[in-house]
Amino acid sequence: MAAIPRPPTSLELAADNLRLRPWQSGDADALYEAARESIATVGQWLPWLHADYTREDSERWIAHCQSAWERGELYAFGIFDLQGRLLGSIGLNRLDPQRLNANLGYWVREQEQGKGIASRAVRAMAAFGFEVLGLIRIEIVTAIDNLASKRVAERVGAHFDGTSPNRIVHRQRPAPAAVYSLLPPDDDDLLSGPVIEEGWIRLRPFQLSDLDALYEALHESVDTIGRWQDWMTPHYSREDARRWIARSRLAWRGTGDECALAIIDRNTGELIGSIAINHWQPDYGAANLGYWVRKTRQGQGAASAAVRLLARHALQSTELQRLEIVAAVDNGASRRAAENAGAKFEGITRNRLILHGQSLDAAMYSIVASDVI
Repeated sequence: MAAIPRPPTSLELAADNLRLRPWQSGDADALYEAARESIATVGQWLPWLHADYTREDSERWIAHCQSAWERGELYAFGIFDLQGRLLGSIGLNRLDPQRLNANLGYWVREQEQGKGIASRAVRAMAAFGFEVLGLIRIEIVTAIDNLASKRVAERVGAHFDGTSPNRIVHRQRPAPAAVYSLLPPDDDDLLSGPVIEEGWIRLRPFQLSDLDALYEALHESVDTIGRWQDWMTPHYSREDARRWIARSRLAWRGTGDECALAIIDRNTGELIGSIAINHWQPDYGAANLGYWVRKTRQGQGAASAAVRLLARHALQSTELQRLEIVAAVDNGASRRAAENAGAKFEGITRNRLILHGQSLDAAMYSIVASDVI
C-alpha cells in the first residue's frame, strides 16, 4: 500500500472536545468496560461484540490494530474525552491504494450515545483520510435498519449513494446495506458549479458560509415556500441546511441529483433564494428546473431572472435539450416566474404532484434549446 502514506502511531486528532488517538496496549481495560456496557446496542450491529466478549478479546483487537497500522491496512483510533475517558472507536479500513478509497466505521459506548460524539469523530477522521492519507473517497456502509449510524452519516453531509443488496453479513446472513460516501472538500467554488451573473443577479455555488443566511431565508418564508415545498417546515434546522449545502455541492461534481445555485443580489451580497436543476433524464436530454425566493424579496423579478440565466447556461453548455418547470396549478407566483422567464406553457398534467400527502394537478412549462439561442 505504498501509494497511501503511513502516519506515525504518535498521531492524535482533535475533534471539538474529543481526542482521537491510536489504540495502545494500556487501553484494554477501558475497551473491555466500554464494549461490555454496549452489548445491547453496539452488539446489535457488530457481530464481534457478544455476551461472551472477554478482556482477552480487547487485548487481541488492540494488538491487531497496532500491527495493521504498521502494515498500512487499518487506521483505528479510540475516541476519548478531554479527561481521557474512552467513549468509543473509529477507524478507516479496506484501504484501496489504487482507487484511494477506504471504509469508515465507528461505534460509541452506550452511556454516551446521542450526544453527537460519532458525528464529531467522523468529521475528524474524514479530514485525516483526505488530508493525511490522500484519499479521494470514503464510504460509510451500514445496515439499513441501523438508524443511529445512518443519522450520523447524514449529519456529517455524506451522500446517500443507495441501498446495496447482500453488501454485508448480518446475523450470519447476507443483508442489504445503506451506502454513503464522502468526498474531499474543495476550496475552489468553481469546482462545485458555475458562477453566472447578469444585471443585479448572480448565481453561484452554495458555500458553508451561507449556512446562517440560508437558514434565516427559509424560516422567514415558511408560510410562502412551505405552502409549496413539503421539506420546508418550522422544524427545518441548521443541520438540515448544512446537509443540503453539502449535497448541492457534491451534485455539481457528479454525486447526486440536486445541482443547486444560490441566488445572490449582486448589489448587496444578500442570499435571496435558490435555483436548481434536478430529476435528470440523460437519455432524453431533459431535467427539471426548480426555484424559490425568500419572502422579503418575492415579487421583484429574482426568480424569473434566475430561470433565464440558468436555463441559458444549461441548454448551451450541457447536453440538455429540455428543461421542465412543474408548478402546482394554484402556485401563481411560481407560474408567473416561469412565464416571465419565457417558458412555454404546455398544459395541465393531472395528479402530477404530491404535496402534503395529497395529489395535485400541475401546470407544465418547458424551455428548450432553441428558446435560448
